[in-house]
Amino acid sequence: MQPTLSKVSPRPFREGLASSQLLRSIALPILRRIDRRMTITNPFSGLPFHLLSYTHKGYWFYGKHRETETMRRLAQLIRRSDTVFEVGGHIGYLTQFFARQVSHTGQIHVFEPGQQNQHFLRKNIARCMQCVHINAAVTDYTGKATFYEENMGGFMNSLEADFASSSDIARTQRSKLEVQARKVNTITLDAYARAHNVWPAVLKIDVEGAELAVLRGGFQVLQAARSVMIEVSRDHEAVFDMLRDCGFNLTQPDGTPITAAAQMDGNVFATRAG
Repeated sequence: MQPTLSKVSPRPFREGLASSQLLRSIALPILRRIDRRMTITNPFSGLPFHLLSYTHKGYWFYGKHRETETMRRLAQLIRRSDTVFEVGGHIGYLTQFFARQVSHTGQIHVFEPGQQNQHFLRKNIARCMQCVHINAAVTDYTGKATFYEENMGGFMNSLEADFASSSDIARTQRSKLEVQARKVNTITLDAYARAHNVWPAVLKIDVEGAELAVLRGGFQVLQAARSVMIEVSRDHEAVFDMLRDCGFNLTQPDGTPITAAAQMDGNVFATRAG
């Protein structure tokens, strides 16, 4: 009799590979040397997605199993014809997904100042006519600021000077981490919304430590928004208080209620009752 093999779900299998120090020590140096441009199909948009094979490996390696709970929750919250502000667009993975969710009658305004990031972002949203790219960092004032860009894929680019160097990735790959500082334009969400008379139903914020400044510069936008997804990495108490004061209920991606600032870790969803 032939043995029966139980089917292992893809996510644990991928996580097992990613957590294997032996496999990582063999595969990662090879991938790093052949970091080439490639195109995959974004499983959440069905569109071609341009990226680098090593630098952006998390996108193709995990595919549709990347941040499953977060993606499921976003799909529930974003409706056809919605306007979405995406603060921190990286290379457009979520931007494509947002564009699909709102359809051609909605709008996506994506803020991304990173030089390498926006090169890929513009390619990845070229087919999304409902997407507008704003080459500026969002904070609590309009003008200029120093923006810190790292060489590990742009995932930790920040207005906070020490963010990349204090990250978990930096602790494991400090010898490879390089951070360059350059001046970028800044804008507040309220100033942008007033100038263009456009107010989002959904707001996504992923700005690597500068999230409180984004909220401070977007008080009117917060009043108009129906839902917010925010990655919280610093200023937990102040972010918690501001979102609650604006009338939001806070939850984890899986819907677990957040009733204290200490419970906020990573992606947090803020929604209004009803």
